[in-house]
Amino acid sequence: MTTPSDPAGSTTGDPPTGPVPSPPLRRPPRRLRAFLIGVVLAVGLALFLFVGLGTTSSKNSGGGAVVAVGAPAPNFVLPSVMGGAPVDLHALGVRRHRPVVLNFFASWCIPCQKETPLLASTASAEQAKGSVIQFVGVDAADKPADAVPFIQRTGITYPVGQDAVLRVTADVYGLNAEPQTFFIDESGTVVGHVYGPVTRAQLDSWIHRLAGGN
Repeated sequence: MTTPSDPAGSTTGDPPTGPVPSPPLRRPPRRLRAFLIGVVLAVGLALFLFVGLGTTSSKNSGGGAVVAVGAPAPNFVLPSVMGGAPVDLHALGVRRHRPVVLNFFASWCIPCQKETPLLASTASAEQAKGSVIQFVGVDAADKPADAVPFIQRTGITYPVGQDAVLRVTADVYGLNAEPQTFFIDESGTVVGHVYGPVTRAQLDSWIHRLAGGN
């Protein structure tokens, strides 16, 4: 007995067994692929820069490495902002066997405007009592027309060198921001460094140490 055929002419019965083939995978459009590759490369570059820069903390965007604690303080000679003899760091410090508080600042620097009166009053007090500690300032990237009134207004009486082109600030000491203060012992070695405005407690502590206190 024959099986009747359906109207379309196909035979009836159970569907075929076995796995149903998956539809072919479609590749993303060329523009999308290019975009995804670009994103991956950008993320990789960002991670490389982050890791690379993060492991060079002794460097910044100044002229080189920041002078480290324990290193000799590099000498410099700068013209005085207020006129007169040039400001020679070693002549003021190590050659006279005197410790130095070396401050980098500028009149346009807002934190410096708050910090400088503290340094000026402390320096005057130390001088009045015959302290051996020498204060020295470096005025960075400033105009004399702005620097001179600032020095007079804040009460600075110690030598201040003019570093208009950052030859000392960036190229020698490796700094890219102000204020920063280095504490240098009588042998000319950097024994402390404060990034940002120094506090009264920090300054008093370093003055005590430089003066020979325990």
